Amino acid sequence: MNKIKTIVLMLVFFHILCAQDISNSSDNSISTTSQEIEKSKNEGYGVAEIREKQRLIRKKSGKYIGIGIGIFEVKKKYNQQTLESIPAMLSLKTGSQTFFNKNIGIRGFFGLDMASGFVNYKLAPDHSNSFFAMISLGIDVIAEFPLSQSYKHFLGGFAGLGGGALIYADNQNFKLIKDSIYTAGIIIEAGITLDIFVKHRIEFGVKVLPTAKSLLNNGNFQTSLMPYVMYNYKF
Repeated sequence: MNKIKTIVLMLVFFHILCAQDISNSSDNSISTTSQEIEKSKNEGYGVAEIREKQRLIRKKSGKYIGIGIGIFEVKKKYNQQTLESIPAMLSLKTGSQTFFNKNIGIRGFFGLDMASGFVNYKLAPDHSNSFFAMISLGIDVIAEFPLSQSYKHFLGGFAGLGGGALIYADNQNFKLIKDSIYTAGIIIEAGITLDIFVKHRIEFGVKVLPTAKSLLNNGNFQTSLMPYVMYNYKF
């Protein structure tokens, strides 16, 4: 009888041990499954975030066209005296831009700038009938940061370097073709940029023309820095 009791007690003890092992195994399985689910969610979020960044980079890159206006001071010899005027410059620009991430990009540009003494800051006629035109080619570096977590609007700056060829003529000392100023040189530009909904970019910049005093050694004709504002639309 005692042997039977001993056997029964052993069976009960063995059953309890098995139940505990099954319970522990079940708990470990549930914990492992939860960890795997959490890891999968994190990996999925990471992939989605990377895809969203790539989509934004592609959206910010592409061709663009721009139009702007600026002013600059012209100092020249006219009728044996120095004449100063501040003509308004019409600027056209086109090119392509490429962003490496959401903050840093480069853009190539081809520009056309034109000005006439008939349209100037002083609102007075320029009796020399002056005309200024320049074509330019160069590259800018853009650095900007988002204004919100939506990544729809960006604020930053740009700086660029290029080359330009220009002509200046009037009806006095710099008559067209014969005595016009033809020159080529470097162009430097820099400023701040506001990107709105990715496609619309407004720039406030300053441009150094090849005819600037520091670049052109000509006592009869010199220009100042050219501040300008420009609107660019990205296709």
